[in-house]
Amino acid sequence: MLEPKSRPDLKLNRRRTQALYRQIAEQIKSRIASGELPGGTRLPPIRTLAAELGVTRLTVQNAYRELQAEGLIEATVGRGTFVGPETHPSLLHLHLGERLTPMGVLHDVHKVQQVRGVRNLALASPDPHLFPTEEFWASLEALHPQGSEVFQYGPVIGDPHLRLAISGLLAQRGLEAPAEEVLITVGGLQGLALTARVLCQPGDEVVIEQPTYLGFLNILHTLKLRPLPVPLDEQGPSLRHLEALLKKHRPRFYYTLPNFHNPTGMCFAPERRQALVDLAIRYGLTLVEDDTYAHLAYDMPPPPPLRALDRSHVLYLSSFSKVLMPGLRIGFVLAPSKLLEGLLALHSASDICGPPLLLQRATARFIQQGGLERHLRRVVPIYRERRDTLLDALRAQMPRSVRWTRPKGGFSCWLSLPAYFPPGALYQAALQRGVAITPGEAFLTQTQDHTHMRLCFGYQGSEALREGVAQLAPLMREQAARLTHIPPIAEVL
Repeated sequence: MLEPKSRPDLKLNRRRTQALYRQIAEQIKSRIASGELPGGTRLPPIRTLAAELGVTRLTVQNAYRELQAEGLIEATVGRGTFVGPETHPSLLHLHLGERLTPMGVLHDVHKVQQVRGVRNLALASPDPHLFPTEEFWASLEALHPQGSEVFQYGPVIGDPHLRLAISGLLAQRGLEAPAEEVLITVGGLQGLALTARVLCQPGDEVVIEQPTYLGFLNILHTLKLRPLPVPLDEQGPSLRHLEALLKKHRPRFYYTLPNFHNPTGMCFAPERRQALVDLAIRYGLTLVEDDTYAHLAYDMPPPPPLRALDRSHVLYLSSFSKVLMPGLRIGFVLAPSKLLEGLLALHSASDICGPPLLLQRATARFIQQGGLERHLRRVVPIYRERRDTLLDALRAQMPRSVRWTRPKGGFSCWLSLPAYFPPGALYQAALQRGVAITPGEAFLTQTQDHTHMRLCFGYQGSEALREGVAQLAPLMREQAARLTHIPPIAEVL
């Protein structure tokens, strides 16, 4: 075994909300990714590192345990702890980035999770290390006496306990949501797919925002629906463009993300929200409101949902994948009664009962006993700090030609720069430097004069965010230096 450096230079910040063991693990992980700690490097013994950092041995042990679980280090009794064999990030381009379609990028985002030593700024998901696993396990264990019930098929509309818990959650946000109008789905994406199928036939037109959630673009492509894009400004969708589309076309619905939009992170202004609902009423348009990120608000409480402004023209859907744990695969739809019957029919045709009844019942118990509220109180400050870390790093390192949004919630930040790169080139170049981004092409239906990318800050810690930006910024400067003319920057959200 090589031992090029056995003393990583680690610094702990006890004022941060992040646990000390996570700071240790994150910094070691970053040094592995950068090559500062190559494969075979011996790490300090637990007792030694604990003494150097002034922490308990358990703190270092937890950090090492986390790194070992991710396959980054290997511990051998009697020999010590070593950095595992290398996987060079430059090899990524052989397997990733071959297709910039929404489906291709969705596949890439999840494949990157399996690649060692990559700073993953592509995944708009919560940090697994922040999952409330212990408290949720307690909810599962409390259901042991109900085993003969919760391991059966459940109602196709969903567990009544969970529907009641969701009704209570929505009431806290000013939304009248009777439990009998709530349909439980296998994640938010199934809710979107069911909605598109019940409202549309192949060839129908659907209004979307530009940019918009790539998962929904994949649904439109699969169902052979035609997107009608509406541009966004800093207040929300352009009402002038939207009304022009409504006069010329007969779209089946408008898919919108008014709270902490994915991929921009923006939040629609109150006046724009009301005007959007007014247009829907005037033209008989159904609004499909995706409110998945509503609880992840960093600067102020999120505004009430659009459905609180009008019940008859707004179909509301959300999910627990971002605010709790994606592996639960629990989403829900709140639909006008005239649509709920059709959604139920399609749901039962493809899935006899939705998510496992055990997980539905445990999630209901978790919510009703205050677990979700406690979890959000703990993690929202951490995600806010990561948002601020990303923005600080962008301000400090990116060239002036690059612009970005300031997310008010959620996990996404949208960057825009002049057309320095051919399609896909920035994605590939970033991967070769060991940074995974989401290419902007996957969120757009129309060609633009700018290169875009989405950076996500929920999945990675502050150290990885800073170093990821440090790797991306030189790419922009190097490419800009090769060009003799820089096109003007368009207005950014």
